[in-house]
Amino acid sequence: MSATLNKADVGGTTTVLPGSLEARIVHALRRILRQVELGSKELEASHGVTAPQLLSLLVICEQGSTTQAELSRHILLSASTLVGVLDRLEGKGLILRQRDTADRRRIHLVPTEQGRQVAATAPLPMHERLVRGLPTLDPVRRGSLAEHLEELVDLLGAGAVDDAGVLASGPIPQPPPVQP
Repeated sequence: MSATLNKADVGGTTTVLPGSLEARIVHALRRILRQVELGSKELEASHGVTAPQLLSLLVICEQGSTTQAELSRHILLSASTLVGVLDRLEGKGLILRQRDTADRRRIHLVPTEQGRQVAATAPLPMHERLVRGLPTLDPVRRGSLAEHLEELVDLLGAGAVDDAGVLASGPIPQPPPVQP
């Protein structure tokens, strides 16, 4: 049997028995996805920023001044994804882009007072809570968790999916239509 199933493979939908391991896994994933969705909505409603915007703002505030390349490496987002996040932060008056006086090609990202206030009062994003919590697990358990999650990614056929979209805001890009 293949690792990835589709309706044609199983003749329709697959029944998952309540209490089975499969049901536990599906329910755990649903809870995680729901928490991401709720946390994101609550953050935007209470502080006017999305999770990737807050994560970026927290690092900018922590550093005092940083470049886009440094920020990209720090929060594991591609530079192209980060551009939109920074544009929105700047548009909301939470950061400033300042040209370096010694090297005019370099742009520094600096928090505004309003940006510092948002960073100081907003709850930690889930990404940050996860990054801070993982080191509390035994290294062997962390390795096992990583392997199992990577296996789940493969089972879902999501290996080629760019994970930056999870942290980016805006519409989910749709794949191009298949040509007959």
